[in-house]
Amino acid sequence: MSVGKKIVWITVIVVGMLWIADEYPSFRFRGDGKFSGGPVLGYSIRMRRIPFYTPGEYAFRFRGAPSEEMNLQLYAEGKSFANEAEITHIATNIEASLSDQTGRIVCEASGSPLTGAGKRDETNPKGWVTMLSPDEAAYWNGNCLRMSLKPSDSYTLTIRIQNLDPNAPKIYLIPTLEGGQLDMP
Repeated sequence: MSVGKKIVWITVIVVGMLWIADEYPSFRFRGDGKFSGGPVLGYSIRMRRIPFYTPGEYAFRFRGAPSEEMNLQLYAEGKSFANEAEITHIATNIEASLSDQTGRIVCEASGSPLTGAGKRDETNPKGWVTMLSPDEAAYWNGNCLRMSLKPSDSYTLTIRIQNLDPNAPKIYLIPTLEGGQLDMP
């Protein structure tokens, strides 16, 4: 093979690898979370679990997120629809903040999961909503939905657990960023 053909093949391979790396952000993701997924079924960045029954501040840093709209959910580890009474009507305050490397706030949420599943607290419309299914349970907040992230930016997700409810269950929350799923009709 001539030198010219080798250069063309190497160029094609390099461009192809760069395209794949851009199409599959798992190749470029770096940080505290575990990245999974792809462009068809969507992406997920799961952080380490944090105790919901102990006050504290937890920071997670990452870069190389997919260029997709992402949603923050706080999954209640091991809980599901069967645990509704246990994981709703809790007065413990959850604060979440996602900021980029310049300090720009991408999302900010604060409140307690005081209402039943799928309901908003009318006294705090920015509070946390409980999502339940037969397999899982999570809290979400409207302020941290459909966030546009950039692969080139670095981010810090900070979660604070404060003002503990004395009846709070001893569960762990798993902060997770999800997005990029195909919209089905």
